[in-house]
Amino acid sequence: MSDEQKVFRTSSLEEFYDRMGLSAPEKVTVDRDLFEETELKCFEDYFVSLCTDLTIYNQLFGSNDSIAVLNEFNNFIFHRIQLNFIEKICLKIACLMDPAASGRNGSNKNLSLKRFVEIANCPELNRAYEKLYESYEKTGIKTWRNKILAHTDLNTAMGNFTFDLNFETDDLNQIIREIQDIIDLIKDPEVYTDTEVTLPFNSDVNSFIYKLKKLNRATDA
Repeated sequence: MSDEQKVFRTSSLEEFYDRMGLSAPEKVTVDRDLFEETELKCFEDYFVSLCTDLTIYNQLFGSNDSIAVLNEFNNFIFHRIQLNFIEKICLKIACLMDPAASGRNGSNKNLSLKRFVEIANCPELNRAYEKLYESYEKTGIKTWRNKILAHTDLNTAMGNFTFDLNFETDDLNQIIREIQDIIDLIKDPEVYTDTEVTLPFNSDVNSFIYKLKKLNRATDA
């Protein structure tokens, strides 16, 4: 992913909470020498890819004006694109929320948020993760990933096992926000990083919608 595609707006926590009129939370102390920089970098790259997908999804399908343009151009195709985005975003979230290790006796390490939380062994991080995981489980994404997205479970596919998906776009945004908050606490508790990615100029969603709108008008003429 190019640098132009991964621009996050970062500010100090003090600046952010002052701007929002909120009280700053208790500061967290994490021993950053416990972490491998290459592992953190790999995790962040994966997370940036997820944030990019979510940013594009929000901008494409987050307003009535945009949806109207997409539907006018080709409602069938863009409906499929919308579903594919949701599946991809949920699959990536599920991967990040995996256990710290898997396999027999935990022999396989996972590039998951839980791995870094366990390494930190920090009570504040543990509480933040538990709150996040509780919200994540309520969505039904974990079961969806295990039964459908990552595996085609026969009983589920045949309708013999059912489960509920219980989330809106706001829930996905909130989960991503809470993951970013934990990453910030691990890397530097003095910063606040925005999860909305700044897309390259003239290759962002607004430019895309504008071009589609022009094509719609040309077709109607």
